[in-house]
Amino acid sequence: MGGRRTSKEELMQLEAMTEEGLTTREIAQRLGRSEAGIRNLRYRKRLVKIAEDETKVLFQQRDELRNMVKTLQGQKTSLADEIDNLNQEKEKLEATINMDKVQLYEVLAQALVNLKQQKPDLFMLTGQDQIVSLARLFLGFITQ
Repeated sequence: MGGRRTSKEELMQLEAMTEEGLTTREIAQRLGRSEAGIRNLRYRKRLVKIAEDETKVLFQQRDELRNMVKTLQGQKTSLADEIDNLNQEKEKLEATINMDKVQLYEVLAQALVNLKQQKPDLFMLTGQDQIVSLARLFLGFITQ
């Protein structure tokens, strides 16, 4: 018991759907034919070879993409480690700066106490005169 003949239009549709990557089942449903009939047509028209080649290419592309993802994940891990190291270095530098600030404030406070003991009259001045005198003495103290 044979099936109905395949028209040129159906063959063109079969080729197009095969190139699109549709399965035998999907093509059979769209063309209103049996899966076995579509499988036989594809085989006879060498469309199976085309589909297999395209499938191989897709699998190769998939494998290449997987390798790229692995590479990118490795780079991501390396960058995350680098960021952690940089953050640790930043914290160390901030701690050093804060210690330097504390030491600078202590030196300045001691210098102010010494200045007050040596020149108490400066602290009796008011307003602009006091600021100018303190600035001159402080600059002189720093440049020594």
